[in-house]
Amino acid sequence: MSNEVPAELVNPERVLSVPEKKTDAVELYLPLRKFVATKYSENDVDKVESILETLNKCRTDVVERIWNLSLPMQRDCLIYYFKCLCMVEPLFTFISDDTDPIIFVWYDAFNPDGVSSQRNNIQLEKAAVLFNLGAVYSQIAASCDRTTALGRHLAMEAFKVAANFFLKLLKDFVKDLSSATLDLSLLFAEFLHLLFSAQASELELQQQINNNHASYARQQNRCALSFRSVYKLYHRAHELIRTDSAARKHVCCFDQTWVTHLYQKVTFFRAEARRMKSSILSKSEEPQLLSSVKYCAFDHVKNVSLRY
Repeated sequence: MSNEVPAELVNPERVLSVPEKKTDAVELYLPLRKFVATKYSENDVDKVESILETLNKCRTDVVERIWNLSLPMQRDCLIYYFKCLCMVEPLFTFISDDTDPIIFVWYDAFNPDGVSSQRNNIQLEKAAVLFNLGAVYSQIAASCDRTTALGRHLAMEAFKVAANFFLKLLKDFVKDLSSATLDLSLLFAEFLHLLFSAQASELELQQQINNNHASYARQQNRCALSFRSVYKLYHRAHELIRTDSAARKHVCCFDQTWVTHLYQKVTFFRAEARRMKSSILSKSEEPQLLSSVKYCAFDHVKNVSLRY
């Protein structure tokens, strides 16, 4: 693999985003109401009636209405639905196997024409909603005008949020969904977290390069570190896909240019990091830089709350 990729092969205008998962309609209100009435009493049903109605409406919106909404409105709809799911989660936990099952069906975002997960499990529902939140934020970032400083900043922040939703998916959900679709696997959750972290870091680097307030020497040193950090994120994302045949085939069936795009990013940022390091450091200073780089790759990634 060559260490040099001409700059013109790396399209600075292109960023990757993911589509949302699609789902089938499911009735939530009636089975949950029946469960509460049977398990507890009609008086208890009255206490949760409005919550169940709201939950059912949110679910219907996610299936039928969300695709006609703007990206920010899709985001708000998904966040509200996720909060509703968290509120009623104990009801799903206590529903026994002999009651009417609530089967959630979600299709693979990268192959929605037949591959699906079907579970009587609210964790699949929550995981799919988190995936879609990450996907919507990635689309919001990709839609920003990145030719302006404000647009780059907004895109950077949106990619950071997308990365953190996939990190939450990785840490809290997908390990318990081993037989779900490939897009909800540990590998894909980590891949998408790394991908959007890399794209956020690249935009942050662009801002850093355009910042003329710092001294030249300090600016060059920070840029060298940043190029190395961006390279490592792209490299880890690329390696996850490249070394897993099923994942590579899955991504290539969705968009065969993704792997090439990642390879070009990896090679370009590796070459630039090496070039900048050799131009500003003496041989005696190089080990110190390499030691520092080890710890800076994820400094910019922060936790995201679902409270907006």
